[in-house]
Amino acid sequence: MLGRMVPGRTVFRHDRLVLLWPFGPADRTVEGVGLGTSVYEAWLAYPDAEALRPAPDARSDALLVRRTGRGYLMRHDGAVVREMYAGTEDLLRATYHAN
Repeated sequence: MLGRMVPGRTVFRHDRLVLLWPFGPADRTVEGVGLGTSVYEAWLAYPDAEALRPAPDARSDALLVRRTGRGYLMRHDGAVVREMYAGTEDLLRATYHAN
């Protein structure tokens, strides 16, 4: 079995998340955060998020939210969330550093 689809558009293999999923315009977290959400509102929803600052190999600032092996990466322009992904922490960190 290569993997199974689960509502929410994630793919699992042997009960492990194996696919990084980008958020679309209508997608939201349970806390209501999605594309276009202000960075302030994202911080309120996830006060324990890690702020990722641009490194030479990163495109933008981002917030990394970790939840028991999974989480969200929210790229932002300082004002609003412009890109958002769900996945494992390893995949999210790799995505942050990908150009």
